Amino acid sequence: MDTPTISPLLEQLDPASGLSQSARDEVAAQCEIRDEAAGKRLRPDAASEHHLFLLSGQLVRVVGGTPERIRLDGEDNDVPVELFEGNPGHQDFVLTEQPCRILALPKAALERAYSSSVVVSDTELDDTEGAFFSELYDLITSNRLELPTMPEVALRIQELTNDPEASMDDLTEVIQRDGTIAGALLHATNSPLFRGAQQIQSVREAVTRLGFRNTRMLAMNMALRQTFKAKHAATREAMAEVWSEGVLNSAFAYLLADSLRLLDRERALLGGLVAGIGAVPIIQFAEMREENPGAERLGMLIERLRNLAGVLVINYWDLGQDLVAVAEHAYDWSYRAEQPDYASVGIVAEWAALHYSGKPHPDAREVAAFEVLGIDPPAPGDPIPFLEERNDDLNELKLLFNA
Repeated sequence: MDTPTISPLLEQLDPASGLSQSARDEVAAQCEIRDEAAGKRLRPDAASEHHLFLLSGQLVRVVGGTPERIRLDGEDNDVPVELFEGNPGHQDFVLTEQPCRILALPKAALERAYSSSVVVSDTELDDTEGAFFSELYDLITSNRLELPTMPEVALRIQELTNDPEASMDDLTEVIQRDGTIAGALLHATNSPLFRGAQQIQSVREAVTRLGFRNTRMLAMNMALRQTFKAKHAATREAMAEVWSEGVLNSAFAYLLADSLRLLDRERALLGGLVAGIGAVPIIQFAEMREENPGAERLGMLIERLRNLAGVLVINYWDLGQDLVAVAEHAYDWSYRAEQPDYASVGIVAEWAALHYSGKPHPDAREVAAFEVLGIDPPAPGDPIPFLEERNDDLNELKLLFNA
């Protein structure tokens, strides 16, 4: 396969999907296609320098002693399967049962491509900001500064989301392991937004009343608050502000998706919270550099760099390209999607949050996302009418996340 053939494949693969087209072309030129005969055994050390993806053929992948047969016919709609994901064990292996075609994606080329192209093209940084982000990125990619780790409860809930056999009992068990989240969920269930005829007193009853989707949404977002932590007074204040801003944005995103019957309201709410997640490594990095960074300077760095850092974190958390786009285009008033997407919902939610808080915001007619979502832009100084009618729901959502 040549570069024009491999490059479209890379767009489907998580490690390379966040790259620009030109960067993907450069990486594609350094990939190779390997033809492996039947009976070939591959162990994790074979993937120490490359991501390996099955393109066609049949093999058995054994992870933790559990075998899984994988077959791809090489059709255009086949999505390549990575052979070794995450942190494979030393005893894991892959055995080809039929001749297999495998794509080898060099990790070093991928890192270089992200290093040069991860910055959103529309963001212009001055020398100081560029140096700050370059140093931040170098620390992250060299494992000297860890990206925020998704809280264990949130990670487990995400796993359940992707498991078609997951049950309400599975979700209840996960939530019960965290007393803080269990208590917050009980409080939410008894709030006017979800309250029924009787007071709920157990997590199991709460999950039953809310249903799987609402429970998952609430617990996931409550768990994410654990990520927004800082050590010093100045940075704690900045982190608290970022969280409160995210809660307000996510509440408006939820109400927009629900009112317009567009997309999934729970995912819209999650997008609202993670849109600002890029501020977390920026604040943590600032703490490493100086004990009490100035609030004004810190606020400026967050405003300028959060989109870039947010793309890194959401890719790292593997939350999906739809939410990567939310972080990439946050507060991008000129962003115009071809069809309604979570980034457009997030942008209108951000506009609504600024208006609600009395902060500077552009004329709604200058925000392309209004048109994308089919919303008539309100007159200068006016709120979005159908959101104004749901002010009680907005306040309840804010209370759920302790904004």
